[in-house]
Amino acid sequence: MLRIHFTGDDLARTRLAPSADPLWETVFCLHRLYGRRGRTFFADWLAQVTPRLSTEPIGGLRSLVPPSPYFPDFLTPGTGEESLDESLDTMLSTPGNRVRTEVSKLPGRTSWARDLARADAPVMSELAQALRSLHRIAVAPYWSQVRNQVAADHARRLRAFHAGGVEELLRSLRPSMRWLPPVLHVTYPVDRDLRLGGRGLLLIPSWFCWGTPVSLADPDLPPVLVYPVEHRGAWVLPPGEGESGDPVSGLLGPTRAAVLRATRTARSTSQLARLLHIAPSSASQHASVLRAAGLITSSREENSVMHTITELGESLLS
Repeated sequence: MLRIHFTGDDLARTRLAPSADPLWETVFCLHRLYGRRGRTFFADWLAQVTPRLSTEPIGGLRSLVPPSPYFPDFLTPGTGEESLDESLDTMLSTPGNRVRTEVSKLPGRTSWARDLARADAPVMSELAQALRSLHRIAVAPYWSQVRNQVAADHARRLRAFHAGGVEELLRSLRPSMRWLPPVLHVTYPVDRDLRLGGRGLLLIPSWFCWGTPVSLADPDLPPVLVYPVEHRGAWVLPPGEGESGDPVSGLLGPTRAAVLRATRTARSTSQLARLLHIAPSSASQHASVLRAAGLITSSREENSVMHTITELGESLLS
């Protein structure tokens, strides 16, 4: 059991992240890939993703994120408001002594993990690239579905907040959590107490988290609790990349196709980046390629560049 102790200041400073965090989701999808929990629900996703990962250099990620109560905190610095690239940049800036301390707590470390424990810059870069590859294959093609499911949960939590403030929000997190003021009791694989001490708590909804909420292991880090949104019925997956059911994604790639679809409403580069959880530089690059192909037009409005789909782009999607 995890017991999170609140003060009045903590209630005032508790926040709900606006969306799932792309790096947290990438780490959690490793639990779905190699753990036992949730395999029935995620069976179709596993069938799509597993063959694609067989040829990808995802390094020793499996050893860093075992299906157990602990994995290093520095892998998940996100708060639900950063792009994947921003979160990876934060991860890469982790002090070496912290990397060593956190990796040393892993059981049965592989040679890759031992190299990482030395905070060797090339190995850290390899780690970031492995996470980026995993996200591209296992998370990005499904992000619109993840976003929709998390948005439904977010609306539910906001209704609870408007009905009774933060305490009603905390009560709405049943059944995996029970709010017995001033303590939030969380179903957890280890027994521990987390005293917020006026720092407040950030709640992050997650799609790939399953059953049990997850908190950072280090109590001195800003308090975060990632909780699973409700998983009901069947998860309707998009076709796999390049499959005939989605020829536009097969032609352009899933991210560029998502950018094209998003420009059915005029959007700035930063709006595209936030909507699709990609870096602004990536959104700009995709927009440039689409513009060069005549699929979108771009025009400057004050300090922003607005992108809008063309007739040719619309015909491609039709």
